[in-house]
Amino acid sequence: MTKYIIQRFIWIFIILFTTLTITFVLLKLAPEYPPTKNDEKDTWLEKQVADGFYTSEYYSTLNPEDMAKVDEIRQTNPNINRTVFIVNPVSDSLVIKVFYRVPIIDQYFSWLRNVVTDWNWGTSTKIRVNVPAFSIIAARMPLTLYLNFSALLFYLPFGFTFGILAALKKDSIVDNIMQVMIMVFLSVPALVLLLTLIIIFSYQLNWLPSLFPLVGIESFSKIAQGFVIPVLAVGLPSIAGLTRILRAELSEVLTSEFVLLAKTKGLSHTQAVLRHAIRNSLVPMVPIIIGSFAGLLGGSFILESVYAIPGVGRITLQALAAGNYDYNVIMASSAFYGVIGLFTVLIVDLSYGIIDPQIRMGAKK
Repeated sequence: MTKYIIQRFIWIFIILFTTLTITFVLLKLAPEYPPTKNDEKDTWLEKQVADGFYTSEYYSTLNPEDMAKVDEIRQTNPNINRTVFIVNPVSDSLVIKVFYRVPIIDQYFSWLRNVVTDWNWGTSTKIRVNVPAFSIIAARMPLTLYLNFSALLFYLPFGFTFGILAALKKDSIVDNIMQVMIMVFLSVPALVLLLTLIIIFSYQLNWLPSLFPLVGIESFSKIAQGFVIPVLAVGLPSIAGLTRILRAELSEVLTSEFVLLAKTKGLSHTQAVLRHAIRNSLVPMVPIIIGSFAGLLGGSFILESVYAIPGVGRITLQALAAGNYDYNVIMASSAFYGVIGLFTVLIVDLSYGIIDPQIRMGAKK
């Protein structure tokens, strides 16, 4: 088991490393979008030089030969404002700076060294200019995780309760009503459900805020109210999905021989279900439940954007917006979602051995 866990950690590292490498190369093949203001652009490019992504040349405005050289670069270099940038004098400076982007392979090794040695993911160019990209993502991680854990804690009890009830009342009027509700919530797109909840609870009933309250400004009670609509929007389809799967699994287990044997030994139907049937139906269920957390995180992109939740998903979409590309923020966000997704897979694998002792992860046949 220990050997298996170590192997899985190694594979997690390899997959994450490969994913981030591909993302880095693809982003560097795209056009560069430095800050637009001259002083911010100068600061960012100087940081790029320090990080090993650019080289720089300096020309004096008082030297006619230098000015002629700068004019020549502007007129003849086809990569101006793509991989070559000219920065006019900042403040009282008399220096014009020309920055050249180094080859991608050199940038890659510089980026790798910066991340490993200094945890330096670069600085933002658009979201918060010249602020470390990972600090922007880190500041939004807690809210995204709180939101998704709240949704998880909301839908699990209801999903299990309704799933067990539907299995025990199979083909009854209760089961039929549940099946209709399941189909409704699974069929309605998440965006439509979110907007419907906002219209009902915010605009018609005026019970809840129509946008997420300002974190750090609004009171705790207002923040708590802001969680209700997004948690419902994420949780209701999840309840429907969990109910449907648990009903199917538990219905199959209830007709198995060991449940019938337990009843013949004197256990009531309820006792047989609680002691034997539910645990056996959990073997395929637990990996689905754990894996759903990664799915909730993925679905938070639209949720955070529409409901103005200042989480990782919303800031990532802002960094991907046309004309507002912020590659370093995208890299830091990719690392966050990559780590969550890969460790979720590891927990799913390990959960098999916890739920069913007969399963030994990594054991040879």
